[in-house]
Amino acid sequence: NDIAWWIISLVTLIIAMITTLVVFRLKPGIGVAAVVFLTLLSFILPALFFYYRGTYINILPPILASFVAFLATVIINLFNESKEKGFIRGAFSHYLSMDVISELIDDPSRLALGGEERELTAIFTDVKGFSTISEKLTPSELVTLLNIYLTEMSDIILEEKGTIDKYEGDAIISFFGAPVHVPNHAQKACIAAMRMKNAEAALSKKLLEEGKTPSPIVTRIGVNTGPMVVGNMGTSKKMDYTIMGSDVNLAARLEGVNKQYGTQILISGATKQYIGREFVTRELDRVRVVGIHRPVTIHELCNFRADITEDDKKGYAHYDRGQELFRDKKWAAAEEEFSKVLKYLPDDGPAKVFIKRCKQYNKNSPKADWDGVYNLIKK
Repeated sequence: NDIAWWIISLVTLIIAMITTLVVFRLKPGIGVAAVVFLTLLSFILPALFFYYRGTYINILPPILASFVAFLATVIINLFNESKEKGFIRGAFSHYLSMDVISELIDDPSRLALGGEERELTAIFTDVKGFSTISEKLTPSELVTLLNIYLTEMSDIILEEKGTIDKYEGDAIISFFGAPVHVPNHAQKACIAAMRMKNAEAALSKKLLEEGKTPSPIVTRIGVNTGPMVVGNMGTSKKMDYTIMGSDVNLAARLEGVNKQYGTQILISGATKQYIGREFVTRELDRVRVVGIHRPVTIHELCNFRADITEDDKKGYAHYDRGQELFRDKKWAAAEEEFSKVLKYLPDDGPAKVFIKRCKQYNKNSPKADWDGVYNLIKK
């Protein structure tokens, strides 16, 4: 006996639908195994039916249906996956390194819609006196200079697996630790900051020789680590992958605070605790920056430890001794130590700042209940 054609058609349709759902919803390996299992059932069940009932079922249509559904679904999946990878690669290629993009392609779920709170390290950079530089250049010359400078600095950030948030004129805003988790994001950020400072010297010399800048380029950098909200912000039509939060603001403030201490790279105490002994740092002050009430300990990121000179070591030793005396309110002795710093580091900004403070406090000491925190009134 034969099974009616409409029953075979119904079974064929059901098997095709099951195959499609299985391949769409399961992971590739599991999906293939499930299709193989269904194919085996297409052989085994008709054989059992024929053995016990003596009724023949034509197994060719169900098997062909299963194969065609499987092949079509795999092709659609490959097309969708390729489209998704292309979107990720295109969307992030301008502000993520290719290593990070590859990780995102392997696991797109790391790009969650909306924002999430994570501990990250933010970097804000700005060129000293850029307004003065721009006044001496034509618009086309200014664009050329900016493109050369931003390319050099951005490449360093991307090489250290940082994410470019945005450009604001000559300023770069970037962060480390998202969208892909980087365990040593604070260290990576500081490596990038030091590399930018070192690369800037050679770049500035080259641009001066070529007449592309009227004066040397000096970059000020602020670095802070802390909880930040990161994600796609904006609307469904226009989104920006960015960071927000008070710790982001602090990184921006630290960039500006460099002006007041004559430094190039300032990091927060939160960042310092994560970067180990690869760098030489020195504590500058406890301050309250504009817009942030809580006191913050700020440190200068001086250099890679391997690149420190003997004069640097001697100058920093006198500086540390001066800081100890300053905290003990021994103004005259502290001033003497800070003055010794200038014998080894003639242009040392922090030493000059504290010499000035020592002179001021020697004449007019702060109140007895002074907590040692310096309130900064400029951004």
